[in-house]
Amino acid sequence: MPLHCSPLFRRQFIRRSVLGGLAILTWRQGASAAGVDANRWALLSDPHIAADPAATRPVANAAAVNMTEHLRVTVAELTARDTRPVGLIVNGDCPFDVGLPADYTQFLELLKPIAELKVPMHFTLGNHDHRENFWAALTDQAALPRPVEGKQISVIETPLANWFLLDSLEKTKATPGVLGEAQRTWLAKALDERANKPALLMVHHNPVSSDPAKSSGLTDSEELFQVIMPRKQVKAVFFGHTHRWDPTQREGLHLVNLPAVAYPFGANQPTGWVDCQLAENGMKLELRAHDTAHAAHGVVREFAWRA
Repeated sequence: MPLHCSPLFRRQFIRRSVLGGLAILTWRQGASAAGVDANRWALLSDPHIAADPAATRPVANAAAVNMTEHLRVTVAELTARDTRPVGLIVNGDCPFDVGLPADYTQFLELLKPIAELKVPMHFTLGNHDHRENFWAALTDQAALPRPVEGKQISVIETPLANWFLLDSLEKTKATPGVLGEAQRTWLAKALDERANKPALLMVHHNPVSSDPAKSSGLTDSEELFQVIMPRKQVKAVFFGHTHRWDPTQREGLHLVNLPAVAYPFGANQPTGWVDCQLAENGMKLELRAHDTAHAAHGVVREFAWRA
């Protein structure tokens, strides 16, 4: 049950998301308007917005970060572009800490300029989200029936690829995440029904770790890989949670660790968002860092789909 919003103003997109088919699993991308790139997506992760716009988060060996200001800068860059993305995906941890209603209110206010441009917005949940508060903030009513009970999952069908948005939130403010057997079963079926097009997965918790001393953030990572590795239409898995920009791969499957919008866990790590340009046989990813002097800022990386 997707919460896909294409608002003019927050109240309007709350109403439209309720009336526009929340009980359907699949959201199909419509015809692109003038000034919209039908194959470009803005990918954001870990905004961590607090109700207080002046709230900051300390960073080791660096200046404290104002999360609201970072999201404002990101939104300003997106809205200033001559060509808009066809959609925006926020990959979890929308609120600062425990998903308070006031945090979501502030988060949605910051997204209003994108809403006013009618750019559809799609969301997954992270360990700092609160599922019921999230649903209440975006739908103005209690949770509706969903493909997997209690999970925020959906499919976005586009001309060149299908996005599968997963829900790894197990417990608010508990670090590990899990998909669970029911969601993995749903994913396998949904992938099998769409085997003729590249599949891109978006999940908050990291299914792999860049640190050999640490386990992944997703407790059923190997069970997930058992689902997706033999299904060759799955070309990439995007995730956040670690506040790192770190694309890797596993047997040709691209594993893209998205940077945090909010703050890094290491002083050398960038914050920002990723500009994703889909093509017939792969994609291009460009990091748009808040620190434009960062070595990775503006670097375009090309990724070919596995056979």
